[in-house]
Amino acid sequence: MSFWSAPRKVLWRKALFQIHLWLGVLLGLYFVVVALTGSIIVYKKEIERSQIPHLTRVEPLAQRQSFSEIVAKVKAAYPHATLSNVYLYWQAGDTFSFRMQSKSEGRIQVYVDPYRNRILGEDRYQDKFLQWAYDLHVNLLLGDLGEYLNGWGGFGLALVSVSGLVIWWPGRRWWRQGFRYESRARWKRQNYDLHKLTGFVSSFALVLLALTGAYWSFPQTYEDLLAFFTASPVKIPTPRVNPVAASHQASLDLVLENAIKAIPGGTPTLFRPAAKPNEVHSLHHILPGDWRTQGDNVVYIHPATAEVVRVTLHQQLPLGARLQRDIYGLHFGTFWGHPSRLAWVFTGITPAILFVTGLLMWWNRSLSKSPKHSRQAAAVPVLQQADPGS
Repeated sequence: MSFWSAPRKVLWRKALFQIHLWLGVLLGLYFVVVALTGSIIVYKKEIERSQIPHLTRVEPLAQRQSFSEIVAKVKAAYPHATLSNVYLYWQAGDTFSFRMQSKSEGRIQVYVDPYRNRILGEDRYQDKFLQWAYDLHVNLLLGDLGEYLNGWGGFGLALVSVSGLVIWWPGRRWWRQGFRYESRARWKRQNYDLHKLTGFVSSFALVLLALTGAYWSFPQTYEDLLAFFTASPVKIPTPRVNPVAASHQASLDLVLENAIKAIPGGTPTLFRPAAKPNEVHSLHHILPGDWRTQGDNVVYIHPATAEVVRVTLHQQLPLGARLQRDIYGLHFGTFWGHPSRLAWVFTGITPAILFVTGLLMWWNRSLSKSPKHSRQAAAVPVLQQADPGS
């Protein structure tokens, strides 16, 4: 008998069922935690900004103040912290958001009125629920060890999802059973149908989320594989320059002006100042079709001369480099905007449904083998079911 016509009689399918069962039972709760926290942080930035409207919106004026003076004011107000980046919101009335990093206080997001060069306030990320959920998702609150374990957990989730899809196949004669939900059946059958339908609908997305998430645990391995299969470079090195002293750096107003002009039609978003004497400034731009919320295109600017060192357009990169960058958009669901992000939110809920329904199925199967239950069942006529999950 072949798998396509009678899958339940195939030996390797039975072995795969056991792998699916025990991985689901032993790691199911872990899958639930990582997936649910992933759903929570899909809209992390938007949720955080919605909680502080008094810091993100101001009454606009005709003109913004000097960018150089704004940056200088923030640095002077936070001498103990390092400026990581500036998110430039360009809608009228939007404020600029400065990410400051402190060794003792962690991440501090500082909001500035760009029209009046006035610091409005800050948002500290230590002890915040959303940041806690993010850290739990990324590294299980265990630092590098948790991030490494998460990678293997991602492979485990991918295996459970693929094996579940194989187990779902009922055979050519009964293929319609795979899409049926018996709403009038006993709760055991309804539970089984809910498990198989939820697994079928979510399996592809869960595999994609699991494998893209494992990238951050094993980046070098992924990049080596991408380079091998695409026969193209994966990492494009950031430009470097001769060391530039702070006293010889060009005005940030000129830097920003040249960086904006470098990509006509782009929307400038994220500015990163040079962190070391031999590094360059960079500015992300959003162009139509970009997957990242900060844009996939980058302009690099010389810190001393404010000249454009390089413009990196995503669509012109080698295939391997494009795929490596697209991992971010695939994992966070930004590849189709809000529709894909909402789909990823709901996908993150499915492991909880699968875990609960799977546990109930396992409990029913185990209970049916107990001596007491077997004696009770022997006294009652049993009708042969078309599907053992009923």
